Amino acid sequence: MYLVADISVEICAAKSCKLCTQYCPEANTIQYSDEMGKDQGFKYGSAYVAVDRCKGCAQCVWVCDNMAKNNAIKMIMIDQLPKVALTENITYGEKSTTAVLASPVVG
Repeated sequence: MYLVADISVEICAAKSCKLCTQYCPEANTIQYSDEMGKDQGFKYGSAYVAVDRCKGCAQCVWVCDNMAKNNAIKMIMIDQLPKVALTENITYGEKSTTAVLASPVVG
């Protein structure tokens, strides 16, 4: 097992800074969805992590904690995540991306 980034939808949707998507060194790992969080009544969307691409570097945590002062991202063991986004379940539209959340990868 290994650590991956876990983004709090509640905090991220309230702030909507998107800095983690810009500073992640692994392409297409942290995505932003305008729809994520809307079902919980938030005005903005939220970032999410494609866990099969996350290398566990925690650079997003540093950016979120120190630059944005949001504290919305924590590193967590992959088998402790309730639901995850996997690269194969992400569709890229012309102006948006959509992720279908699945059970975490265990193994």
